[in-house]
Amino acid sequence: MPDEDLPDALSDGGSADAGTDQARNLGDAAARGVSVVLATQALRVALQFGSVVLLARLLTPEDFGLVAMVTAVIGIAEIIRDAGLSSAAVQAAQLSEDERTNLFWANLGLGTACALVIVASEPLIVAGYGEPRIGPIIYSLAFVFMISGANTQYRSDMMRRLKFRQLSTSELSAQFLAIVTAVSLALAGAGLWAIVAQQIVTAAATFLINVANLRWNPGLPKRGVSLRRFFRFGFGVLGTHGLAYLTKSAANVAIGAHLGPAPLGLFNRAYQLLMTPLQQIDAPMTSVALPVLSRVQDDDERFSRYLAKTQLVACYGTSVLLAVAAGVAHPLVLVLFGPDWIGVVPIFVVLAIGGIFRTLSTIAYWIFLARGRTGAQLRMDLFARPVMIALMVGGLPWGVTGVAVGHGIAFFLYWLLAFVNVQRVTGVDVRPLFVTAVRTATLVSAPCGLVAWGLASWLHVWPFFEVVAGVLGAGVYLLLAAAMLPIVRHDLVEAVRIGRRALKR
Repeated sequence: MPDEDLPDALSDGGSADAGTDQARNLGDAAARGVSVVLATQALRVALQFGSVVLLARLLTPEDFGLVAMVTAVIGIAEIIRDAGLSSAAVQAAQLSEDERTNLFWANLGLGTACALVIVASEPLIVAGYGEPRIGPIIYSLAFVFMISGANTQYRSDMMRRLKFRQLSTSELSAQFLAIVTAVSLALAGAGLWAIVAQQIVTAAATFLINVANLRWNPGLPKRGVSLRRFFRFGFGVLGTHGLAYLTKSAANVAIGAHLGPAPLGLFNRAYQLLMTPLQQIDAPMTSVALPVLSRVQDDDERFSRYLAKTQLVACYGTSVLLAVAAGVAHPLVLVLFGPDWIGVVPIFVVLAIGGIFRTLSTIAYWIFLARGRTGAQLRMDLFARPVMIALMVGGLPWGVTGVAVGHGIAFFLYWLLAFVNVQRVTGVDVRPLFVTAVRTATLVSAPCGLVAWGLASWLHVWPFFEVVAGVLGAGVYLLLAAAMLPIVRHDLVEAVRIGRRALKR
């Protein structure tokens, strides 16, 4: 096979080491991983959007707000039960069977401990909100963390072995089953318990399917097998993820405590409308990027090339998507949720703009993880995250939209700080990444969003056609920009080329 035909969706096909077996195998694995992600995530996004739309039309903002009150507080247990050990297992150059077994028991123990602490804390959480209706929700969701703890190393093992197809299939199947359960319960009049059941079924089904696929019996814990190196790595990830979660949950807790469940329900739907595409793109792409980047962490040339290609796809994918979504927010909310949820519009517009920078900062996260510098990221976040929380909570006097504005400003500043710090700590030159991001935002994302907003606002027809007109207008602008601006044409062709190479696998 000629070098230029190397099926590496993230390479440029002309590197000097492309002919080696290692490069060929890794390129194939990366391409297969990206291909699986692209194929399955389209289905996951459709399912998740279907869930968001159907449940929003069957339930009330207060239903979502009450559940969000609980998850904003107890959700930190999801970070603790993982303790960064999933990433540590994927990143490790060598992992013995005994270490793998002990990691399983460590995550299960952490998940069980989290469940017991949550149950014991129920009176404090109820008293803190002054809302007795959330007590049964706390008890019901607590033991989800035991299931997730048991699943942690099954999922990590499939990531480590680059079994992206099996991993995607299990998560897609579990999501489908959970959505069917939730919608059925909502139609039966179960109210907020439809949302609770969706979370329980997702965790349980994912675990059972992963066990069936992997056919791994961890056995009993192994004495004399140390996990110190994994906990050392995981501590930085735990701290970073914990601070990120506190940043997210602080807004929910503040809104729920000061404004009540109904405003929190509006914020929650706007946030879910933002995070549905982001979670279905960012998390799986991390599952592909982390093991691949970890294997080339000592090859600066290939490492930088993979980063550049991945970010280009993100800029022409996620960033443009969010900008256009913000532009057509008003008719989009009417189509998806109906007129009762019109209060979501200004919140979503601001969150979507901030979400662009949230996505771009993920690149820095990948670099920290792949280079094993989780401690450095934690030290950065110990300074940055409290400032971000202050910016979000500081918007409370202006209501839910004020909190959303603080959210957007916080993630813009975090993106700048993360890029500066990751270059200082790891030595990776991020200037090309920064230039690409700024160029795409000014020449592509922002104009596409403005064109979509202009057309959607100008038309006064059925909201669905306003959304379609806005999206088509943004597409026409993108084609004109590619025709008139060589740099945009080059970037767009490169992004399409990477996607096509991935799909061929």
